[in-house]
Amino acid sequence: MKTFWLILVTVVWGSTFFIVKDTVATVNEYLIVFVRTGLAFGAMFLFQLFKDRKKLFNKKAFFHGSILGVLLAITFASQTIGLKFTSTGHSAFITSSAVVVVPFLMFFFYKYKLLKIDITAVIIVFAGLFLLTYDFETKMNVGDLITIITAAAYAIHVVLAGRIVKKTDATTIVTYQFFAAAVLSFLVWIITDHEPVHISPKAIYSLLYLGLIGTLFCYFIIVWVQKYVSSLKVAIIFSLEPIFASFFGYWALHEVLNTKELIGAGLILSGVLIHSILKSKFEAKASS
Repeated sequence: MKTFWLILVTVVWGSTFFIVKDTVATVNEYLIVFVRTGLAFGAMFLFQLFKDRKKLFNKKAFFHGSILGVLLAITFASQTIGLKFTSTGHSAFITSSAVVVVPFLMFFFYKYKLLKIDITAVIIVFAGLFLLTYDFETKMNVGDLITIITAAAYAIHVVLAGRIVKKTDATTIVTYQFFAAAVLSFLVWIITDHEPVHISPKAIYSLLYLGLIGTLFCYFIIVWVQKYVSSLKVAIIFSLEPIFASFFGYWALHEVLNTKELIGAGLILSGVLIHSILKSKFEAKASS
């Protein structure tokens, strides 16, 4: 069931690439991040207030949530800015390449034991991501370079969330994560942008979707599920994101997958399935 929720998150995130790219054409990038994290914080705060307000007065949750919030703000801001200068395909590939970074962060900082199945699945998934989303005809641009920051911040967020959530209440951590991200993005917005705000009805709907579904729902699931699932498995499942991004690209923008991209999608699915099915067998063999 936990895997189902993670896959659902990748479906939602796959739908956000073209929405963000469309919205950032008329709305300031930091304002987008502020609105989506501010909406998520407001909803979580009200939920906490009525459910168990005592948990809000948890210094450890505030501290840990704030660290995750800064990483979240960096992830959203760099990805949004990057989409102003690069394609959704390049953005999806570079963001999802965090699947390669996560296991090595876990190994170097937390001495996480990497099994052969972990390395094999990561290599297969990365090859698939490259074939699915990278356009050989387009050279790397400034948007790609900015999106590398997204991948790094996202990988660190996944690893830290996996450690933190086992020590502190997940709901409170998520609440303060959104609070810190909203405050940081708001400050950057008012410092860097002095233009009057004009948001079209279409952009309002997009921001509501990004805030309540793409942020509130998705990041609550990410933090909560890591009480039960390893950060590496989360990263590998999230590599499905570009597949759904391609689907929504076909549905909304009439983009069609070519042979190379279909092979890439197949490799990603294979890597996820191989890891999900064989991981427990490799763990049992390693412990015996």
